[in-house]
Amino acid sequence: MSSVAQASKAMYYRIMQVRSSIGVGPKIRSNLEALGLKKRNHVVFQRVSPQTAHKLARVKELVKIELVDRPKTREELSQERKYEPGFTLVKEGSS
Repeated sequence: MSSVAQASKAMYYRIMQVRSSIGVGPKIRSNLEALGLKKRNHVVFQRVSPQTAHKLARVKELVKIELVDRPKTREELSQERKYEPGFTLVKEGSS
């Protein structure tokens, strides 16, 4: 297989830290740092590999993991969190 075909099949973990690292042991905290997580609700993308899977197994109680085909840019993540300006009409008067 060519390297272009292999690169197109690369999968990524979308990792979001959902719980704080306060009160956990130093090994778990060092695994969070190795994954690139710094605080709650922080999202990072890591390439699927046995090393990454092992780190995720150590911190599985603190993170939420999704499998995606490509990492999102910082701008795409920012747009994902934004809400629509204005308002929406939920119910048209009482009938």
